[in-house]
Amino acid sequence: MKVPVLSKSYRLHLSDRYFRFFVRYKYTDLAVATDSFSVEMVDFTYDLLKEVYEMFEKLKVKSLVFFEALKPIHIELGFNFAIPTREIIDEMLQASSLANVGPMAAVAGAIAQWVGKRFIERFRVRNIVVENGGDIYVKTEEKIRIGIFANFNSPFNKLAVVLPDGEYGVCTSSGKIGHSLSFGNADAVTVISTNAAIADAFATRYGNMVRVSEDLKKVTILAQEEMGSNFVGIIAILDDKIAVAGKTIRLEQA
Repeated sequence: MKVPVLSKSYRLHLSDRYFRFFVRYKYTDLAVATDSFSVEMVDFTYDLLKEVYEMFEKLKVKSLVFFEALKPIHIELGFNFAIPTREIIDEMLQASSLANVGPMAAVAGAIAQWVGKRFIERFRVRNIVVENGGDIYVKTEEKIRIGIFANFNSPFNKLAVVLPDGEYGVCTSSGKIGHSLSFGNADAVTVISTNAAIADAFATRYGNMVRVSEDLKKVTILAQEEMGSNFVGIIAILDDKIAVAGKTIRLEQA
């Protein structure tokens, strides 16, 4: 049985370089950090989330299998789903196909990325982090450190992954904590990609594969082989074992 995460205390450790705010709509709870702030940003983010939920409610009527499938599916959206919200569906379907998992495996990363990109278009911020249930979209013009939370007593919680400036999805799957479905036993499998929906889907894929410590090295090799140009890095943790791969990332003490 997985342990639910009731407190998001990791949000307290954000750098003082950023302004931060939180927006909740129904089941989605976002943390947004940027290099500038206005009250309009909060209202804008809330409206985006409302728009996303309205789109998903419409999609449930058309294709319930989208929300239940554990493998890639194909659906025809037609003209009832307006751009830009249908971009989320398209991203989820593409990520699902690449990682060979269901579309909902990419939902948190896809929403975080979509909100972040709309935010950049509207407010022209230079640096932004959007965190959605532990899955992150980030675009930054400077290096950024993102802390690792593997499990409540993990010896690796004192580590942080350091990324150079750029645009990333940093998404995690766990077989032990949180509410998301996983068929694996990993404390955490974190995938870093150039696309947050793809990072989310592949985190689910590799999280499902980790049952014993020998699987950690296997998934780091697979990620480099399967993800191609979408691959930036992977960190896989089970108990007191860790495996890491990625050319442009490094780990340091948090």
